[in-house]
Formats: sequence, structure tokens, C-alpha cells
Amino acid sequence: MTRRELNLAIFKGTARTVLWQPRLETWIGHHALKDTLPRKYRGLDALGIYDALRCSPRYGGELYYTAVDCSYDPGAMTEASERQGNYLIETLTLPAGSLRTIHREIWEDGILVNRRIERYPVTTREDLHLLIDLVECQRFSPNLRAYAERAAQVGERGELTVGLSSSGFTELIKSWCGLENTFYLLADYPEDIQAYLEACDRRDDRLLDAALELPCRIFNFGDHANNYFTPPPILKRYMLPRWQRLSARLRAAGRFSHSHWDGNARTILPYLLDSGLDAVEALPPAPMGDMTLEDIKAAVRDKMVVLDLLPTILFLPQYTLEETLEFARRTIDMFAPRLILGISDEISQVGQIEKVEAISELVSDTCGLAE
Repeated sequence: MTRRELNLAIFKGTARTVLWQPRLETWIGHHALKDTLPRKYRGLDALGIYDALRCSPRYGGELYYTAVDCSYDPGAMTEASERQGNYLIETLTLPAGSLRTIHREIWEDGILVNRRIERYPVTTREDLHLLIDLVECQRFSPNLRAYAERAAQVGERGELTVGLSSSGFTELIKSWCGLENTFYLLADYPEDIQAYLEACDRRDDRLLDAALELPCRIFNFGDHANNYFTPPPILKRYMLPRWQRLSARLRAAGRFSHSHWDGNARTILPYLLDSGLDAVEALPPAPMGDMTLEDIKAAVRDKMVVLDLLPTILFLPQYTLEETLEFARRTIDMFAPRLILGISDEISQVGQIEKVEAISELVSDTCGLAE
């Protein structure tokens, strides 16, 4: 069985083993840029490094975002950007007004190393209606050529996963309002928030129409659901209906779906089986998050695929190799074969790649590595 075949078999529920699929792109990109890749990986591209480590890639790099092209109705919106010192100012202009985002940038030796939103564009009810206009004019088309090219490059290493939109609610938090102001707007203008979310539902349907033209079998919702973004009242009202609706459409088309649940998520675990999702990605258990492996197992039972589960911090020097391997053994024992083993969320730039190598050996010895 190839890694691609195993990837799909785990979602189908016919697998007898686990797939080792850590996300390494951040680590690879950092060390390639700094020229600090270990000698044995120098001269290899990302897929070559995955091959050397005997593990499977999940996302096809930028294809996660570009497999479906997003455009806007002609004349509906114009974009402009300018830099002022360490700030990047982006402006979206619509017929009824403008949305302005201010990013703070950190540069080192002429290289951009970090960018964060310092001022969110949506702060008022009027801004929220501009955002509704923006969402309503979005259109989507499948990038069949880009998908085919990347799928050919990845080959049997894994089944490529394509990203769909985050929920309209978590997009408010991450991109448009920030956490605090999202909840202020929800409290002050619930009907306007509802109108925005209904526009996002229509947007999601247009996006899914395009995505289903791709031969891709696995799709991810990049929601970043957690205790703080989506506490139980929010999850039940705004997130569960969306996942149920979209995952039903995907399942009817023979596709699989998972959502990105990142950070502390213990209070929302009981709702996982009600989501309609086939799988959940990135839950970071203790000692990193607020939930144990036992908590997660109790929530998913044997009914959902779980992706990742090895806390990122275990790959830092303060944790021994044996501690990391013991956690991986316990994870495999508890969740196989409904497990795509990986790092929750990714290995960091300073993570020890030697531990990834050791887990490849562990998976090989425990249940065999797919070819």
C-alpha cells in the first residue's frame, strides 16, 4: 500500500495501520532561508526532505490556498497597499466605502520575519456592511492545472488536502475584527452579524461548487476552533450547522472533510461527533494544550479520524527523545487505525528534526511505514 492509498484508506475506515504525516514546511522554509539545513538534507527540495524522512506530506504548499481561485465581480472592489516604515497598510475600496488594515512588520537583515495585524479593518456596524458587500462579490473557479501539476509532483506520497474557507465567524476574529471586537459587535448588532454569516454561507456554497470540480478527495476547513474563538454557545449556534451542511455536501460527492481545531479546546470536545466532520486536525494535547489524549479519545471514540496529536513542544530540546517516543507510542496505541500521526500544529523552526527521524523508525517498527 502506498502512502496515498493509506491516506485514503484511513478516511474510508479500511486501514489497519497509521500514516506518519507531520507538517514540515515551516521548518524546511526557515532552515533553507537561513542556510542551516542539516548536511544530509541540503540540495533537496521539500518533497525530497519528506522522502529522506520517510513521511507523507499533507498539503501541497501554496496549493492549499490556490487550488481554487478567488476573484471579484468586475468593478466591485479595488485593492491598494503602501508601506510606511514598519507598517503595511492595505485598503479595499468598494462603492460604499473602504476597509483599511494596518499590519506591523518585523524585518531582519532585509528579510520579513513576522507580520501581525495592528489595526483591524472592521470596527463599526458600517464596516460590517462593507464586509458583507465584499463577501457577496467573491467568485470562485477551480485551478485544475495547478492541482494536476502538484498532484503529479507529490505522486503516491499522500493524498493532497485542499483548503476551503474558514467559517465566517472565525474569519471575523482572525482577519477582520479581532477577538474582542468580534464579540462586541455580536453583542451590539446580532442581526447584522447574522446577515454577514448568511452571506458567508452563500460564499461557501459558491466555493464548494468550484472545489468539487477538483479531483481532490480530502478538504480542510481552516477554522482554528478553540475555547476562546468558538466557546460552546458560539460553536453550537454558528459552527456546527455550517460543518454539518458542508460536510454533508462533500460526503454526498464521495469526499472527506476535517476542520482545524487548534489551541486549548477541552470545552468544545464534546461537540466533535455532532459536527458531521470526518476528522479533526491539530488538537494539541497536554503538556501543550488543556486536554489529555484520554479526553480526545473519549470525544472521538472510534468514529472520527484524528490528525496529528504530537504536541509541538515535545520537539524542543527540553523534552528528551524518549519522552517524545513514549508519547508517540501511546498515541498510536490509543488511536490506531483511525489516526494520521503528525505534529500539533507543526514542528517549529527550532524543533529537533532528529525526533522526526526517530518517529519514522518507531512507526516502521510498530506498524510499518507505507511505501
